[in-house]
Amino acid sequence: VNPSGLPPTKIPPKAGQEGYAMYCESSYGPIFGGGHDLCISSTPNSNNCAASLSHTYQCPTGQNTNTFLTGNQNFTVNEMEVFGFEQ
Repeated sequence: VNPSGLPPTKIPPKAGQEGYAMYCESSYGPIFGGGHDLCISSTPNSNNCAASLSHTYQCPTGQNTNTFLTGNQNFTVNEMEVFGFEQ
């Protein structure tokens, strides 16, 4: 749920940035975007998580890139749902 009150919103990557949608590094938590647009630390219940939809992902028009997802650029994860995929 985003704090702006908008219904669930698909956030597409910017044109030409599709290859940077997800960043994989075993010493980090999940990272989305080449510029770490959404970064969940390896200790998500700390305040080390950050969101700034400005490098890879297109923030909805009229919304603040630093506060759209969580209400603040830095945040703590209270609940997380994880999905996996196989190639």
